Amino acid sequence: MAESLSPTLEQLQQELVQQVIELYRTHLGHELLQVSCNIVDKTITILAEDSITRLEQFLGDNQQIDLALQVRSNLLKSLEPHLQSLIERAIGVPVVDVICNSTFETGRTSIVALSATIPKVLDLDTGKRVKQRLKSDSNSDSDK
Repeated sequence: MAESLSPTLEQLQQELVQQVIELYRTHLGHELLQVSCNIVDKTITILAEDSITRLEQFLGDNQQIDLALQVRSNLLKSLEPHLQSLIERAIGVPVVDVICNSTFETGRTSIVALSATIPKVLDLDTGKRVKQRLKSDSNSDSDK
């Protein structure tokens, strides 16, 4: 059986962006217009602009900012398991932690996930999988 090709880093990041946009649309009825994703080793960082829903905005506009912040906090807590699951499916390795935070004033939400291992991605320059960079320098010196 042939080994399936790993995605490139850019493809993996774009897949996560699309999945987060779909999650917000499906579960919150909110359209995210700008989402970015960056994967460095085991850390996945996602930034969503204009992530405040109409309900939260309505509460804030009507001097119910404390309630809006409480709704925001509860929404993020409710989304965390969904985010963990979609990130795990996309990167193909378990996620050990997901941290979500949002700033009501700027409308930005940050999502930081830590995977158990470095996701396998294809290096565009060589067409080979990028090796996990967990080897110590002493091991590479012995190869010389």
